[in-house]
Amino acid sequence: MMDGEFFSIQDYIIPEWAHHLQNIPKHFVKLSNLNTPIHRWTLPDLPDDICVYIKRDDLTGAELSGNKVRPLQILFAEALQQGAKHVVTGGGPQSGHCRAVSLICRSLGLKPHIVIEGVYKREGLGTLANTLLYRMAGSKIYLAPADSYESFTRQVRKMKQYICDKYNENCYCIPVGGAAVSGLFAFISAFDELMSQGLQERFDDIVLTIATGGTALGLAIANYLTGSKLRVHAVTISLSKEELYANQDKLLVDIGLDSVKSSDILDIIEGYVGDGYGTATHAGLEFITKISSTTGILLDPYYTGKGAMGMVNELRNNGGRFKGNRILFIHTGGIFGLFNGEMDRVLDKDNSVTNDITEWTDEAVSPVTSI
Repeated sequence: MMDGEFFSIQDYIIPEWAHHLQNIPKHFVKLSNLNTPIHRWTLPDLPDDICVYIKRDDLTGAELSGNKVRPLQILFAEALQQGAKHVVTGGGPQSGHCRAVSLICRSLGLKPHIVIEGVYKREGLGTLANTLLYRMAGSKIYLAPADSYESFTRQVRKMKQYICDKYNENCYCIPVGGAAVSGLFAFISAFDELMSQGLQERFDDIVLTIATGGTALGLAIANYLTGSKLRVHAVTISLSKEELYANQDKLLVDIGLDSVKSSDILDIIEGYVGDGYGTATHAGLEFITKISSTTGILLDPYYTGKGAMGMVNELRNNGGRFKGNRILFIHTGGIFGLFNGEMDRVLDKDNSVTNDITEWTDEAVSPVTSI
């Protein structure tokens, strides 16, 4: 249970079926609007017997929209209780996680520090989309060269000590993507929320996007603890299946599930990274444009767009990997990723539904043409 008044620290209550786990957090700070709704999602180009619904975790808030706010409620409670004056985390230049951390810091009176990977010069950072928002929060930004995931996460952890030494004040480090042991429990609670919405009676499979792995693993753990009545699938948009499973197995040990392997409880779907993490292919941009213009659901080019595209392709071409035909897609947010100019590559194409623009200069003449 994770409700209460905004910005207040509340007791964290673990679902009864997860009481035996280790490292259960004690508190959370209320930052989101829960429960998020579920509704039918009539996607084009799917077999007629497939029924897809969507869980709208993009509606957890406005500037804090998306799944990242769920674990941050627990992590920021830890930061406050440890007397932190500063918080440091890291991610790519368009990281929704960094945006959420920065804005939450300012709401709670903390100083945000953001390590950005893969941008070498100040001029290369820009002021669009998520970058605009974490810059508007007045974050202290550190630009680091692109390197391996392990190297970058080590740099972010090291920055904590540099900040403590500089300011002589406590700094709390949130791992890249919020992939912390205590953060897993946010998605165990999210699964409990889903159960209250009829998850096990209404659906056969859960599908979501995976970057660092915390969201997908938390849901997979909860599914396992409640009888594995569904199958959980995660479309990777960054790390390889082997990297993700290795990282997740360590987290399983940390919460006391030593005998469980992440590969046994979570199906990671590869093949949809495109040209790399944080990049968008032309096909991907066309896909999310088709989805928005036919269903009214906005997906971003880097996270949810790739996840939904992977889901649709797998349902069409590899249906055997799914347990049934009643699918729940978890929309994990990312709308601000639409505002960095990338969509210009497809919006102005001739004969595109997004380019149906008529100049109307004479009120006496109808500008309406047939569809």
